Amino acid sequence: MTPVNVVVVFYSRYGETEKLALAAGLGAVQARANIRLRRLKDLADAQTIGRDSHWKENLERMLLDYVAPREVDAEWADVILVASCPDSPDETRQYLQSLKTNRGKPIVPIADQTPDRIAAALAQGKRAVERARELKS
Repeated sequence: MTPVNVVVVFYSRYGETEKLALAAGLGAVQARANIRLRRLKDLADAQTIGRDSHWKENLERMLLDYVAPREVDAEWADVILVASCPDSPDETRQYLQSLKTNRGKPIVPIADQTPDRIAAALAQGKRAVERARELKS
């Protein structure tokens, strides 16, 4: 079986988008991919984040659990799965703009508009790996 490397990149303030990213990552693992999970850095300043206790609490936890994506992650990946917080698309937009210099890796947005978002993200992670494997073969 052809190995496939997947980077799951997400931006989440309160943990909801994180759940989608985790589901997509699980789907990729179930499809026998190697994965890296990366959380995009906040563009908001510490004072703004500090005014929202729920955001601050989740941020403290996520900073312990995830590192930010690095250029080497995009180079390593065969496919990049991206989940964006609907309330704050700027973090994701900035990351995607930084990838324009990359060598054309498939970038797959994780769907957030279906009734069962988690199941859809899981299936999407699997499909992305299967498609990347086909392209590599």
